[in-house]
Parts: sequence; structure tokens; C-alpha cells
Amino acid sequence: MNNPLLRHMVATTAYRLEKVCDHAPPLFGTFTVGLKTRNPQAIVNHMAHVIRATRVFLAEERSDSTDWDARPWDEELARFTEELGLLDGVLAEKEFSMESSKRLIQGPLSDVLTHVGQLAMLCGLAGAPIPAEDYSAASVQTGVVTD
Repeated sequence: MNNPLLRHMVATTAYRLEKVCDHAPPLFGTFTVGLKTRNPQAIVNHMAHVIRATRVFLAEERSDSTDWDARPWDEELARFTEELGLLDGVLAEKEFSMESSKRLIQGPLSDVLTHVGQLAMLCGLAGAPIPAEDYSAASVQTGVVTD
């Protein structure tokens, strides 16, 4: 298997986002804590864009003019999950050097995981905190980005 650590990080991101989605209250996508902060829909939109740009770059694909306008919460989540799965496919097919892997971890993969943490915090602020869990013992499976 190519890039097992990178692919495990992708699966970990999906697992942690699933925890947020499982506890998100109704209308969570539009929840806001201030005028100059992103709401959850905008955060997930950004996350999908980051993952898509990373995938297009790694796969050496030509970028199309995909519409990145805001969509409803469920559609943003679906778009992100689709992009995450496509990225996992690229990581499974191509081998990346240690230097490239480090850059992927410290750049887009950490960025997206940070945003999942923001979503978890917003979920708590919206009255639906994420229950504590020992994530080091979680059943994260490499190659799985949906439940």
C-alpha cells in the first residue's frame, strides 16, 4: 500500500469529522459566533477547497471551474467527503517522498484537521458538545472516509 501514514491521516480526519456530524444540532451549518467568523458551512466549504486543490496538484490534473459557492450544510459535507475520498485514491495510487509527505502533513492535512477541531468547538458552543473519547484507540481504518 502506498502512503499508509498519509492515508491514515485522511481517515482520521474523516473519523473526527463524523463525530462532529453525529452531534451537530439542527441548523448547525449556519451557526455563528460573530460577524467576522466563518460559520460551519463556510468552514467545510474551505476544507473541501483545500483538499481538492491538494488532490488536483498531486494528481497533476488540470483544474476545472468547479463552483465553490456556499451550499447547504449537508451538501458541503458531501462535497468534502467526496474530495477526501478522491484524495485518498490519489494517495493510494502514487508514491510520495518523505519530504513531500512531510509537506502534506504540515500543510493541507493539518489545516483541514485544525478546521475539524474548530467545528467541534462550534458544536459545543451551539449546545451539543462532542463526548470525550480516546482517539488513539478509535477504530480508524485507512482507506475509509465514510461510514
